[in-house]
Amino acid sequence: MNAPSTNPHAMHARAEANAALQGHDLNRGARVSSTPVAAELEKLKHAPIWIAYIALPLLAAAIGTFNYQNNLEMLTPGWENLWTQHTLFSFVFFLPALIGVGSSWLMRIEHTGGNWNQLAAQPVAAWRIALGKVIVGMAMLAIGLVATGAYFVMAGKAIGIDGMPGPEYLGYLACTWVGGGAVVAVQLVVSLVIRNFALPVGIALAGGVTGLLVEFKAKAFAIAFPYSLPQIASNSTGGGGLAGAELAAFFVSCIAFAAIAIVAFSLIVERNDVKAGS
Repeated sequence: MNAPSTNPHAMHARAEANAALQGHDLNRGARVSSTPVAAELEKLKHAPIWIAYIALPLLAAAIGTFNYQNNLEMLTPGWENLWTQHTLFSFVFFLPALIGVGSSWLMRIEHTGGNWNQLAAQPVAAWRIALGKVIVGMAMLAIGLVATGAYFVMAGKAIGIDGMPGPEYLGYLACTWVGGGAVVAVQLVVSLVIRNFALPVGIALAGGVTGLLVEFKAKAFAIAFPYSLPQIASNSTGGGGLAGAELAAFFVSCIAFAAIAIVAFSLIVERNDVKAGS
């Protein structure tokens, strides 16, 4: 059993989140309309985690632009090859890291002191808590992907690519967000079971690398591996995005992984079967 946290920020954030679940405002003492999503957002109100969702895509864009500029003798200049250089590296390493960090952060307060006992006492179904975390995790991911798209356009114009990227790139980002949502759900279960903050991030990174290997070595099975879903959706390796039956199977796979993860999360919380980590 871990000793209760004495960190004032963590204690206040935990109290505010529990109050939000009960529908109270600690600062005003009034009853407010609230949901598990509002409770999760309350925890993130003053959190520095948002910086990562802007800074890591910027770093990935800088690396991708550098690679593009230094390989123009082998690449056809244009938006398509800039996109592959930006996203192939970003969506294998940076995107899984972002999801891993975000999921660990969303579980951080629950793993502090006796907060699971407080959470279990709230009149909120476990599946609603899980769904609230997935929704907020996907909102955080959306910020990172909007930043990725913005940096892509800015980098292209800065290095002199003509015109603007086509609307298909918005489709790539949207599908990557859906695929990333499945990874968010899976990582929340990982971060629920493993209390250590860093280890789930390492698992997410390993998943991203494994997802790339699965896509290259056994592409037919990539849709059945959650960490491959953002990569196959993003067209990060070129050749065009998903369409027709492939796109339908992609959405089914994303929904299935998210649903399974939410059910698993709920069962673990209800049985209070969270393992202690280092």
